Amino acid sequence: MDYTRILKAAVVTAVATAAGHLTMSAGFAWARGQEPDHPDDWSGLPEFGATVLATWILMPLVLWTGMRALGERRTWFQILLGTPLWIGVSSVYIDDVDRPGGLVPVPVLVLFVLAGALLGAYDPGSVRNDEAETERA
Repeated sequence: MDYTRILKAAVVTAVATAAGHLTMSAGFAWARGQEPDHPDDWSGLPEFGATVLATWILMPLVLWTGMRALGERRTWFQILLGTPLWIGVSSVYIDDVDRPGGLVPVPVLVLFVLAGALLGAYDPGSVRNDEAETERA
């Protein structure tokens, strides 16, 4: 088991989670600040949608960029499973964040970072290398 890769994945997932959460907090504050022209107007809806879309796009970009910057390759497992997991977490706790000072519960964020670290720890290249070494022996 490569503990360095796990640590890198944990750090990158924590940074990606913080970036996504800050994007949601700032974007929802921006959406709440939109003044309605009419009482029945859905003011802030485009801003709300743009915020949700931005945080969903930001997660895979930060995961991929962070792992590449730390010298790790073959991180598709983390990206392909971590992004839908973030979409689920951010969707479930969207109302918690969409209020002044609102946050996703800290235990949920910690579990997400742990899941991202475990997903990032998986290296399909090392499995192939281990199998090739066993066949040679």
